[in-house]
This record gives sequence, C-alpha cells and structure tokens, in this order.
Amino acid sequence: MKAMLGGQPTDDQLKKTFVAVLGEVLTGQGIRSCTGLDMDTDDALWEIAAHYPEVSLDLVDAARAAFAGQLDGSNAARWHADIQRKFKDRQEGRRPSARGSGPAGTPDTEPSKEPAAAATTAQTLRVTGNRTYMDEYGRTCHEGGLLTGEVEERTDTGQIEQLSTYFQGVEHGRQQEWWPDGTKRADGVTRLGGPVGEWRYWHANGQLAELVVFDDNGREMTRRRWNTAGELTLDEVTR
Repeated sequence: MKAMLGGQPTDDQLKKTFVAVLGEVLTGQGIRSCTGLDMDTDDALWEIAAHYPEVSLDLVDAARAAFAGQLDGSNAARWHADIQRKFKDRQEGRRPSARGSGPAGTPDTEPSKEPAAAATTAQTLRVTGNRTYMDEYGRTCHEGGLLTGEVEERTDTGQIEQLSTYFQGVEHGRQQEWWPDGTKRADGVTRLGGPVGEWRYWHANGQLAELVVFDDNGREMTRRRWNTAGELTLDEVTR
C-alpha cells in the first residue's frame, strides 16, 4: 500500500536522483529503493547493475533514454495504453496478448474504451491490505490476479484509515485517508497510477492543510498550504 501523503518529485529532483543512482550502479553500488524513478528507468538501471563491471555505453544510453521518457511522459503514455488494451481484451473476452505484458510493453491495438468506466463499475471487491501483494512490476495483486477494486486499511480499533481504488493492479480512482478519530486526512483521484485534479490534505483538527492541483498527465501545477489556524503559508505555481 503506497502512502498518499506528500507531493510528487519535481523534474529537477528526478534529474538529480537519476544522476546519483546512475553513478551508483556504474560503480557497483546497486540500486536504492523508493527513488521516484519509473519502472522503465528502473529496469534500465537494473540492466546496468546486472552487467557490472562490464557495462557498455549502449546500456547507459538506454537508461538515459528511458529516463527521458519518464520526463516527457511517453513511458506513462505507453504503459497506460497497454492497460487500456488489456481492458479491451478482457471486455471482449479475448485472451490478453503476451506482447507488451509489462509496463514498458507496446500496445497491439488502439483501445476504443477508457478503463475509467471499469474502475467505476467493477469496484464490487473490497479487501484489506494484508490480503494483497505486489508483483514484479509493482502492481497490486489479490488471489493470483491483478486487483480491480478497493483496498482498505484499518487501525487496531477498527477505524478505517485508508481506502484506495485500483484497476488492474494500478491505483485508479478515488484515494482517501482519515485521521485515527475519523477526521478526513487526504482525498484525491488517480488515473492509471498518477494523481490528477485537486488533492486535498487536512490537519488533525479538520483545517485544510494543503491543496495540490495536478494536470491530466500527473504533473503538479499549483500548491497551497495552510497552518492549523487556517493561515496561508505557501502559495506557488510549480509548473
């Protein structure tokens, strides 16, 4: 279960992280976790680590190309298209194609239907977080398959503290968190793994703490923050 709180890394932060991680794998230090780099970039870096110390320039160039795809959104677009293709295959009763089965796969057909409808109509399943697990691509699974539905987390007293929505193992739909007393803590929407629209965060006293706005590609546009007294402490345009 991924934590909702906290903003997305900026392009400058991602660039610094990529340079640091690339330097580490080129010197045999392995790959750190939770870098903010996407799966295409991460896979390319793992390929370098697997070939250390005999690392070719082609592998380094491939890692840089993968990271460029993260920055310009082409990796995410390809991955989203693959998810949409799988949804179309599922709706039409076809066996999913082996081509493009991972996040870096290339779609075989152009989908005619967005998966957003499925994320709304197919959410009949709700499970607790301890009944899910992650596959090798970081997708959430349940009972041997990619999860479409909701995952809830509760405190020891039974109070719900997080409710996440998934489509085919990827966060897609409304995502919510609550403080231990039941006060809303966070609320926003993801589209195939990326935040979109307005995301709101609240202090424990119920006062709005932060409002972050993302575009349709998951890039942060604006960010505003308030203290517990309701006074504005930050108001910035981030893109």
